[in-house]
Amino acid sequence: MNIENLPILAARDFGHVVDPGRPVLSFAWSAEGPHRVPGHSHPRGQIIYQNRGVYRVATPIGNWVVPRHQVVWIPPGLHHETYTNDSASALMLFVDAAHAGSLPLQCMVVAASPLLCQLFERVVNNGNDYPLVGREGRLIAVMLDELSALQPAPLHLPLAQDKRLRRIMDLLIANPADGRTLDELASCCAASSRTLERLFCRQTGMTFFEWRKQLRLLEAIDLLGQGKPVTSVALELGYSSPSAFIAMFRRSLGVCPGQYRSVKADALGMH
Repeated sequence: MNIENLPILAARDFGHVVDPGRPVLSFAWSAEGPHRVPGHSHPRGQIIYQNRGVYRVATPIGNWVVPRHQVVWIPPGLHHETYTNDSASALMLFVDAAHAGSLPLQCMVVAASPLLCQLFERVVNNGNDYPLVGREGRLIAVMLDELSALQPAPLHLPLAQDKRLRRIMDLLIANPADGRTLDELASCCAASSRTLERLFCRQTGMTFFEWRKQLRLLEAIDLLGQGKPVTSVALELGYSSPSAFIAMFRRSLGVCPGQYRSVKADALGMH
């Protein structure tokens, strides 16, 4: 899929409002059909709580997938692009840098607890004209405390800085079903497979095999979120049989793909 071909939508520009007196600015977002918000950065950190569809977040250091009922935290100043292959709805919250000190320095996806979901909804419903001292301010403080305590879900695909390795990664991202071995792919970037394997481990913390499995897992979550059947997803991602795909998915997230659509997101990422 070529992200550049997706229709461009412009979101509200709350990310550039520097005002410690407004710790969080927020709004509810909904858009029909595939779309993207082109690459940008802003001084506020951003929270996206997904309540319909699957968003993807692309940054220079890695990509994240954000399924329904999960949350992505994008720290202040990080260049990022968001896109989806389907219709989507989300709550968007922008945290002033003066209040983001307890939140992670890196981008991450976390499973939203029922309490955190309710806090997001309350904060958005309260609007942006609120007193810092009072019930609304206390709700925001509790929300940020809850977010800072959560652990990342395994929904991240790290990207390398080495140009040879990025060439391999770009080929596989464009076609996750590509089943070529690292020896076969090495001819595309004038490097030996041994060198590339060392680079994979050094720059991503994963072997080539692990990285490709993670790529296919994230693609599977996106495709399942679009309502595609399990068998179709398995074949589209290059698996020899649905059973091989189901086994990979269960090992990674603790549930079968067929169960994935019905389980609560806070059950994911714990296995």
